[in-house]
Amino acid sequence: QESGLECLAPALACGPLRGAANGDAALSRDKVANFQTVTGAPAKLAAEFLKRYSWSLDQAVDTFFNDPSQSFISRAPVRQVDAKKLDLFFRKYKAEDDGIGSEGIQALCADLGISALNPVTLVIAYYCHAEHMGIFTREEFIGGMTKLGCEDPQALRAKLPELNAMLTDRTKCKEIYAFTFQFALDQGQRCLPADMCVEFWKLLLAQHFALLDKWIAFVEERVKNAISKDTWMMLYDLATQVKPDLSDYDMNGAWPVVIDEFVESVRGSSV
Repeated sequence: QESGLECLAPALACGPLRGAANGDAALSRDKVANFQTVTGAPAKLAAEFLKRYSWSLDQAVDTFFNDPSQSFISRAPVRQVDAKKLDLFFRKYKAEDDGIGSEGIQALCADLGISALNPVTLVIAYYCHAEHMGIFTREEFIGGMTKLGCEDPQALRAKLPELNAMLTDRTKCKEIYAFTFQFALDQGQRCLPADMCVEFWKLLLAQHFALLDKWIAFVEERVKNAISKDTWMMLYDLATQVKPDLSDYDMNGAWPVVIDEFVESVRGSSV
């Protein structure tokens, strides 16, 4: 993986719990909470997914991210798209292998009037359920544009303000943030390189995390290991649920060690 923002350009270029398999309501609540932390899904949907997969957290989370038909992307009515126009939209940017590669993504971004480093490209990838950075398959692109009701570049460009607004909403941004971790993983990876995470944090957390600069400086100086999904998601909770002065941060809570160490360093420097 390259480091720095340039490495991202091609990439961007509940009700009562019943029926848990083990009958343990407390464990069920824990699994629902864990599912929500990883996916950003509402509690009711989290419980539905877990019940569907016999309370297997890994299987439920994997399906949530990998099966487009199971997503809880907004189901607000969108205008019907013309299949022929949508096909032309895809063909305008596709490469010879029938997918939109990095050059096509760059061309699409140019037509949209945005940089490939604009975080709204992550929202587009989210709607497309893109599995890998730097490419949209035909199925992904057609599916995403259909959900958005966009059959040409002009329609997608007109949609950008709405997509950008998702990044300023804490709940919706958490969905994009959770998706981004999976999206950025190479095949077989379970963790992301810290330097890549830093660039994504700059894109996604600037409006939500008052201590972002301090966190990035801490990571760059002291974090040598790759970032796990748990740390990635818990950082979002730190950014959006804990006061900027960290006065309500619970050192005895279930926070990752690296976040505990960050809080200690911030508190120590302010003494």
